[in-house]
Amino acid sequence: MIYLFLDADDYLFSRRLSELKAAMGDPEMADLNVTELTANQTSAADILYHAGTMPFLAERRLVIVWGYLSQLDKRMGASKGTESAAHTEAARIFGEMGDLPASNDLVFVESSIDKRRQLWKGFSGEKGTIPGLAELIVSKQVTSEEMGTPDVKQINGWIARTAKEQGIAIDSQAVQMLANFVGPNLRQQANELEKLSLYAHGRPISAADVRLLVSDSSEGLIWDLTDALSQRDGRKAMRSLHDLRRGDANPFYLLTMMARQYRILIKVKDAVSRGGGNENEIAREVKESPYPVKKAMQQCRGYRMDELEAVLDRLLRADFAMKTGADPETELEILVAELTQTRAR
Repeated sequence: MIYLFLDADDYLFSRRLSELKAAMGDPEMADLNVTELTANQTSAADILYHAGTMPFLAERRLVIVWGYLSQLDKRMGASKGTESAAHTEAARIFGEMGDLPASNDLVFVESSIDKRRQLWKGFSGEKGTIPGLAELIVSKQVTSEEMGTPDVKQINGWIARTAKEQGIAIDSQAVQMLANFVGPNLRQQANELEKLSLYAHGRPISAADVRLLVSDSSEGLIWDLTDALSQRDGRKAMRSLHDLRRGDANPFYLLTMMARQYRILIKVKDAVSRGGGNENEIAREVKESPYPVKKAMQQCRGYRMDELEAVLDRLLRADFAMKTGADPETELEILVAELTQTRAR
């Protein structure tokens, strides 16, 4: 089989790779029949040689190629015509990989492929029309699998499905809290599910279990960001945003967390305006834990209620822009810049 794994999340790919290795038979012999090649150190001839070699004392052979097609695509795009070395290489790899032994799996792992270009659509060369990846996928010569990390709105479903696959009972509030606390880090999500399952010992995992055992890895940094926004400190806010990005935080997840924090600010400001008392009393009223309520009591002083509602409206417009073509990271930077320029009156 020939596979194309696109936008491969590390955890999803590792699980899929385990499945392919399991099909190879004896694990000790399987390790001798796995070859990994990287884009900068391989060629069509090299790939075809390794993928064409029969398995050694095993049922199957597995060849994994990292980033080769993406690099080939760029080389083809930079060439002046279809007679270039890159086009010749594409013609060879696409023309000959269908003749590989049925016992061998060839896996191309790619971050992305430009579907507007010749590698995907195909091209005409000296040897006639060369089919692109799209045609090879339709004809089932290549099996394409999207392995991107779920976005923030899909995390809940992923947690619920993974728990069900593993026979782990978990209630919907616990799923939501795990999604909020851990975000799109699938490997950590899987580890937390296993830990929670052991703790629950047969009963459904509850929100109380998640609150007790799982640390909110992003909440502290998100509060740093909203703290800076409430102080209209543009430099600090941008630095906090960049800190979150360094942790591979999904832009849509960041936007969702920002919206969550501002909703807490609105609830807390409303409670304070009605003489709500200390953070513990307000926490019980607004159904949040005391720490975020204490932070919100400090931050909401920098806003009028109509300003907080305007911020939520601006977050909604940013969400729409990001889902309709705007670059998510640029949109977040513009959003932070705008929010730190607004002055409370």
